[in-house]
Amino acid sequence: MSSLQVYNSRGIKYVRIVESYRDPVNKKPKTRVLKVLGRADELEAQEPGILNRLRRECRESRAFNESLKQEAIFKDIQHYLEGSDNDAAKGFPIRNYGVKVYESIWDELKLDYFFDYRQKRDSNLKFKVKDTTSMLVYFRLLKPASKKKSFEQKEFFINSKEMNLEQIYRSLSFLANEKKSLERHLNKQLSLKMTRNLGVAFYDVTTYYFESVRADELKKFGYSKDNKVNQVQVVMGLLIDDEGIPISYELFPGNTNDFKTLVPVMEYLRETYGIKKIIITADRGLNSKQNLAYLRSKGFDYVMAYKIRSASKAIKNLVLGDEGYTVESPQFKWKVCNFQNSVKINGEKVLLDDNMVITWSAKRAEKDRRDRERLIEKSRRLVDSKSSLKAEMKKGGKKYVQLAIFDDDHVSFNENQVEMDAQFDGYYGIQSSDKSLSAAQVIGIYQGLWKIEESFRVMKSNLEARPIFVWTESSIRGHFVMCYLALVIQRYLEYKLRKEKLELSTEKIQDALRSANLTVIDDAKSNSSYYLKNQSNEDFSAILSTLQLPEILPYGKLKDIRKA
Repeated sequence: MSSLQVYNSRGIKYVRIVESYRDPVNKKPKTRVLKVLGRADELEAQEPGILNRLRRECRESRAFNESLKQEAIFKDIQHYLEGSDNDAAKGFPIRNYGVKVYESIWDELKLDYFFDYRQKRDSNLKFKVKDTTSMLVYFRLLKPASKKKSFEQKEFFINSKEMNLEQIYRSLSFLANEKKSLERHLNKQLSLKMTRNLGVAFYDVTTYYFESVRADELKKFGYSKDNKVNQVQVVMGLLIDDEGIPISYELFPGNTNDFKTLVPVMEYLRETYGIKKIIITADRGLNSKQNLAYLRSKGFDYVMAYKIRSASKAIKNLVLGDEGYTVESPQFKWKVCNFQNSVKINGEKVLLDDNMVITWSAKRAEKDRRDRERLIEKSRRLVDSKSSLKAEMKKGGKKYVQLAIFDDDHVSFNENQVEMDAQFDGYYGIQSSDKSLSAAQVIGIYQGLWKIEESFRVMKSNLEARPIFVWTESSIRGHFVMCYLALVIQRYLEYKLRKEKLELSTEKIQDALRSANLTVIDDAKSNSSYYLKNQSNEDFSAILSTLQLPEILPYGKLKDIRKA
């Protein structure tokens, strides 16, 4: 393909026509000079506007050559379909090319380089781990399935590579061993490509269950956040930045208390990234005095939800008292109070001198009222049915059921507890260690916690990280590394689109990329593969435009898309 090139030599501009081609030996793109036209100033003196004319003619020539190429391809496809000895009657396979959007993020984060380097440095594996890992990640993002099912469908993507099932399972062990180095690589790449604020990080814990009842050192029975009480599980602690992009995660045995997950993750964060000033934001489940004292001892700050309904009488009076509130509207008010607490650590008393931001909103009051009404309805049914009560003793429905101390058969509805709870409808407490933060800043930081809740939802629902169908510890850990990598790629893609004012949910992005498919026509006689582009949805076109990725032609040779 020829083009006009103006180049500088010793301060003088020269003009030449060059051609791009691919080296037949090493397959790398190269450029060769077809004709040297001379000095630009002399050419312009002889014919003003000659450079613009030559550029236009080169463009028209390329367009003409491209149109001839497309016409020839169309005739090839037509000739094949009209032939009587082809396999057209069997129908044609569908291949997805929307995956090339995720492929562009993979390339931007230099993941081929990472896997090639770590494989050569840390293993004796002979197959390309980058190929098996990228295939697993792309399936997790667009067509979640078991490792075996993903392998069986690997031809679904146009960028599929040769591999076998054993290589896929061996890749999981490799990923497990490279977890920390991969996190460091991703965080380094992200810090180079975006203004990343690690001053505020969001942390939370969830559980992932297995279709199994066989426990071991990692898979254990515990409190399930998915209500899977009869299956073993693992616990995950996840840390994300203020854009919702994961920073790090850790796995714990399935019976680990949420409180105990925070300390090791923070230690790892400090050792790995040397972060000295960070505000940890988490929900009420992680607000223990021991956790908070540890965070302060290590120089971390925190913004944590506080359980008002289980607070001391003094705190409850502070919440319900009218004094000190700033009323912004009939729907919202807030106040800031000094909040001191103490805890013994290694026999020594540690004082926690914090601020408590107390808010009330009409919207939350309505939600609290509706939630309580559901519990009241369930509790009344339990009072009427003692057999149902026994089955529900460990669930929330018993909250307003009152048992007589000396008579288990006497069950009644606890009206007093209902009245006590109703007083606090709409109130919410947020405990903050950094007293320089305003109430608005504390509220704003805490409201960002929805991003981590959404990340857990995306991992569990969109990426289908559970249930888990691998059983060895190394495979389990490798499975989560793969899911973590998929989540980073998805979240970074969302960030790039959002930055360019294209707001699309995870679901809409996935649907758009799934809609970008081709019909593939294999001509065995000519040993050529052609494609016909299927209709994709409007969001896909918007994604390509926003990321400045080219759209493909309506039909052509499959190899031209694969190498693009």
